[in-house]
Amino acid sequence: MPKLILALIDGGPLSDATLEAGLSVAKQFDAQLEVLHVCADPATMISMAGGGIPSVAIVEPAIEAMTKVVEARAQRAHAAFDRIAAKAGAAVTWRQETGVEPVVLAGAARLSDLTVIGRPDATSADQLPASLDSALFDTGRPVLVVPPNPVPSIGRRIAIAWNGSPKASRAVAASLPFLEKAETITVVTVPAGRRGSSGDALAAYLRWHGLKATVESVDPQGKSIGKALLEHAQGRGIDLLVVGAWGHSRIREMILGGVTHDVLAQTTLPVLMAH
Repeated sequence: MPKLILALIDGGPLSDATLEAGLSVAKQFDAQLEVLHVCADPATMISMAGGGIPSVAIVEPAIEAMTKVVEARAQRAHAAFDRIAAKAGAAVTWRQETGVEPVVLAGAARLSDLTVIGRPDATSADQLPASLDSALFDTGRPVLVVPPNPVPSIGRRIAIAWNGSPKASRAVAASLPFLEKAETITVVTVPAGRRGSSGDALAAYLRWHGLKATVESVDPQGKSIGKALLEHAQGRGIDLLVVGAWGHSRIREMILGGVTHDVLAQTTLPVLMAH
């Protein structure tokens, strides 16, 4: 049962939806919600961008301009936090650190039960895709990826994308607290993507936990597996999709292809992932 939930916000357009989702989950489990904002170090960023040590004439104005950007982003993040905290009804705390966002996030998430992060899109800060990659593959903890727009509920109707793999198994284990509170549970399999035990076997396993699940098979019909799973879930009013996170070559895999990429790129519903 999650007791400490970490939500990453960057001060961008995704911040409110991310916080709303984090708060919703925290209320479900009577958990602490810790909101993390990471401020970049302007001097470090300028040095990295310059490929060495630029001249003072270049550094000082650049650092001043970057500092204003960083401060404005932090102010927007804290304003979003204040809006959520005012109506929380749950324990919510603010945490601000300076450093490289994916690195800071990984350290904080390893000592959290669940990380909530917005799905990267065209409006996201540059670091967000790398931070999502870090949360998925560097923490050993589950990640809840939320869409850009607030959702009315999370975990009332759950679908599990099942292919019998170790990653899918870890995602199921991470989702058990949500499954115990769900109204309906659907195990979704794709015949072409099956690797191990069947959907019926997973349903039987869940019965040992006192959970009733139905099993459905999806025919991609020429679509990618990720797109077929999403369309199936969205068509049935699913409000949480459980998926194992695949990534053989780290963030490159997420950019170039695979089920993980398709789900993250297109989902309009919350996705619980584990690697």
